[in-house]
Amino acid sequence: MTPNIEIHNLSVCFETSSGSVRAVHDLSTTFYAGRISGIIGESGSGKSIMGMSILQLLPNTAKVSGSCLFGEHELYSMSPRELRKIRGAMIGLIPQNPNASLNPVMKIKDQIIEAVLTHSHRNRKKAAQHAADLLKQFGFETPETILNQYAFQMSGGMNQRLVSVLGLACQPSWIIADEPTKGLDAVVRNQVYTVLRKIHLQYESSMIVITHDLDLARHLCDDIRVLYQGQLVEQGPAKLVMEQPLHPYTAGLLHAMPRHGMIPIPTPDPARKNHNGCVFYPRCSKATTRCAQQKPIDFSLPHDRKVRCFLYA
Repeated sequence: MTPNIEIHNLSVCFETSSGSVRAVHDLSTTFYAGRISGIIGESGSGKSIMGMSILQLLPNTAKVSGSCLFGEHELYSMSPRELRKIRGAMIGLIPQNPNASLNPVMKIKDQIIEAVLTHSHRNRKKAAQHAADLLKQFGFETPETILNQYAFQMSGGMNQRLVSVLGLACQPSWIIADEPTKGLDAVVRNQVYTVLRKIHLQYESSMIVITHDLDLARHLCDDIRVLYQGQLVEQGPAKLVMEQPLHPYTAGLLHAMPRHGMIPIPTPDPARKNHNGCVFYPRCSKATTRCAQQKPIDFSLPHDRKVRCFLYA
């Protein structure tokens, strides 16, 4: 049985020459097996950092505290050697930056086959056939040609699909997809959506999808978490979060979409700079005096919804 991924009190700080920078603060949530869970928010909200922390893929300058339970495993305390047995085989990764993830001096074929052979009992011939089959699913019409080329011969969109193939190569029970449709046109985005949905149904893979693509989150995900400055401000079923947002920040993200008028979220009000309250207070049009003085907790609402806002106290 596939275990859940349970994060408890996760905080991530980066040590810089100017001091500590907090990227994630006291975040707790459970990603349930059998679902596709989306994480949305602006750039810099901590989405990717939270996702990369699960597999200990953050840089050495990151200071991580908290715990992450994956069945009997506590991932944050595991050694790199122990984690290698989980990465790829049990929890796959589709990274955000394909140019940094693909080896420029190895053929595409060798990179995918290496991943398959590391975590399975297939021979090289069967691994190569599996790689070709995956490429076909991701819209490559001539997989044999692609397999014998290098990453630098591919376009950015093609490389984005190739890292998706690498993340799915070992058919892991969990997949963390970090911006899987980034840089892709509408046609290829739909192909990636279709493949991810097919992988979820065919192989019963659970997924964490980190994305700026709100349409992808709405149509692909079962539930959604909204991050702002490293804190979860709203979570619930995808349809309800996207159609009836509770937190002013979530509503702002949706109003900023082209079909909703591209209304930007207000920039921080300088007069509200110094406060001890809600993290969204400097930008919130519905803020009250209480929001400046107190930090809201998570308020639970019907239909498995949670929101960190005094409007629902």
